[in-house]
Amino acid sequence: MNISEEVLMGIAAVAIALIGFSGVVTALGRRDSRSWSQSESIQLFALVAPAIVTLASAFIPVGLGLIIQDSDILWRTANGACFFAHLLPVVKFMRDGSTESIRFSHKVGLTITFSVMAVMLASSLGLGEWPQFTFLLGLLLGIGVSLHNFYLLLFPAISSDRD
Repeated sequence: MNISEEVLMGIAAVAIALIGFSGVVTALGRRDSRSWSQSESIQLFALVAPAIVTLASAFIPVGLGLIIQDSDILWRTANGACFFAHLLPVVKFMRDGSTESIRFSHKVGLTITFSVMAVMLASSLGLGEWPQFTFLLGLLLGIGVSLHNFYLLLFPAISSDRD
């Protein structure tokens, strides 16, 4: 499997669209002129960070391709960079987020996130069979998390949905 630059740029375009939609929803959302609360700041970070990680990560193989000729090393390095790019927002969300606001869908999402990140780490260490496919999963992870958080913003869960 060989990922073309068009696929990477297409994923980057989706990430840009998600960042833009998040900004519009945040700007036009249910906010008055008071300052941001901590939970609102965390919510904005959760909306934008996965898409920004995906956007930045989509350009990693293109940039690395200019300096690394070996395809295996290129994709292992790209997986490692994508792993660390995803790791930072996940750690921030887990550290700063309130445990009362964690829903069942967050638990499922974190399980999927940790699974994909473990595969990316293994691939970066040379333990995986398909480093390009793993990298693509890492990009799609960011899009999926962004869509999930965007959905939760538009359609807040009712109290019976909590776990």
